[in-house]
Amino acid sequence: MARVALRTEELRKSFGGIRALDGVSITIREGEFVGLIGPNGSGKTTLFNVISGVYKPDSGRVYLFDRDVTGYSPHQLYRLGLVRGFQVPRLWGRMLVVENAAAAARERPGAGPISSVAMRREWTRWEADEENGLTGRVHRILNRMKIFHVALNRATELSGGQMKLLDISRALLGEARVLLLDEPTAGVAPKLSRDIFEVLEKLNREGLTIFVIEHRLEVLFDFVDRVIVMHEGRVLTEGTPEEVAKDPRVLDAYLGSA
Repeated sequence: MARVALRTEELRKSFGGIRALDGVSITIREGEFVGLIGPNGSGKTTLFNVISGVYKPDSGRVYLFDRDVTGYSPHQLYRLGLVRGFQVPRLWGRMLVVENAAAAARERPGAGPISSVAMRREWTRWEADEENGLTGRVHRILNRMKIFHVALNRATELSGGQMKLLDISRALLGEARVLLLDEPTAGVAPKLSRDIFEVLEKLNREGLTIFVIEHRLEVLFDFVDRVIVMHEGRVLTEGTPEEVAKDPRVLDAYLGSA
């Protein structure tokens, strides 16, 4: 059995008198492709925010590959391989697509204030290397995401779907081991929604662990291994897409929130 990549224990988080997370415990194994669903206000995004270090939990623990990372900042988690994508991609609008992607690369020579001067020749050669350096990595990943043709466009010139694919590109350049995505198909045309999930499925087959919030259940259920359902800040149930689709508690939760 694969090792546990991500685990939470009894996470709780409140905002004023509202308890957004009420004892949430989940386990995701390395190499899994897991969906997170639930009606609006069920706590999905808050769970992602706590796991990814945007919020600190009121109580409970978060573990990444058995390491207790509770309360770690987003940049610390990024260095450990946990990468988060947002519903609205956080891109630098005036920068080119290729620049947005390149900025996410980890372990860049010359990234520090001293090494940027002392290692100038080394990092400039590495950045320009089209085979083993940064330029080559960026080109290959943008090609895989099918957005290389817009590499010299500014991020503000991209469609919604292209922005989502650029966000995933940055995760790959950041050498993600666990990828959290919050509604990667929000605002995207139905055809491109399936294209995005086909990209994610391929990345998952190559070993990337993916945990994704998605409202388009007809797309999500065709791709993920397992589904976790949240309701009112708690885990309502979990199982295969087929098991979850037949669970009357899931239908009641969605209809009850309508």
